[in-house]
Amino acid sequence: MRIRNLLFIVLAVVVSVSLLCVWFIPSVQDFMAGNTMWNGVRTFCDKFHTIQLDSFADFPEEPDNKTLISIPYLHFSADELEKIYSFIESGGTLLLADDYGYGNQVLEYLGTTIRFDGKPVLDQLFCYKNQWLPKVVEFSQPGDFQYIILNHGTVLQNVTTSQTIAWTTESSYVDTNENLVWNEGETRGRLPVAAETNIGRGKLIIIGDPSLMINAMINRADNFAFISQLLGEANEEGEVLFDTSHLSKTPLDISKTALMRIRDVMVKPYPLMAIILVIFLGVSIWTMSIGGTFGKQPQNS
Repeated sequence: MRIRNLLFIVLAVVVSVSLLCVWFIPSVQDFMAGNTMWNGVRTFCDKFHTIQLDSFADFPEEPDNKTLISIPYLHFSADELEKIYSFIESGGTLLLADDYGYGNQVLEYLGTTIRFDGKPVLDQLFCYKNQWLPKVVEFSQPGDFQYIILNHGTVLQNVTTSQTIAWTTESSYVDTNENLVWNEGETRGRLPVAAETNIGRGKLIIIGDPSLMINAMINRADNFAFISQLLGEANEEGEVLFDTSHLSKTPLDISKTALMRIRDVMVKPYPLMAIILVIFLGVSIWTMSIGGTFGKQPQNS
């Protein structure tokens, strides 16, 4: 076998194995749809049939009956902020879930006075397992839920009573100096952790804890029922878009995203026919280059 042919076969095997590894090895990054572990959002995305938005280049032009979920752990560009504003103003819904990221950058651009506090809210009395997992038991609207559980969340600032949709208990406090105990001067009591306000024809929903959506929390207490009610019509008749472009990604996550985009293109009729033709021509040329022939071979006399 020629060295050139051997190298071709080795290269093909290496590329194939690499692609299979990227496709089947699960992500372990926070809030990734491909992550089936405790910190991923696979369960959430499956339950709500979310559409992954890996780039704002794919931002929807028609916002009606669409809800965009964004966990803003990366900085937004001016163009991205303008697209979000137009999306909401034209009738879309933004569910902004943050704790210690860039949520306030989005809120400031949208013109609302509401802000994420950015410090953990703890509750030593009404909690699940420990004070980092406080229970939220009071809501502005009735629903098919009694309480939800936060996970290392934060509270909201500058929120009116009419805007607030969920409060912590009287025993909760904001751990401003992060020493895990309440100190004089730290905010304490019934604190807002979720709010809702209108912008133009659309709606802005703000939650001080994106961890409500991770695999370990979505089915905890009444978290699923609470989020279902927040998503409303988009959950029933519209589309739920999940913004992954502002989440930190590993090289594996970037490769998975690229593979999914390639797959989406390949399943379309014309690209699929072109790919089959290229493969056929490539195999034919390679076969002839190694001396392959067709038909009956002449007998030596």
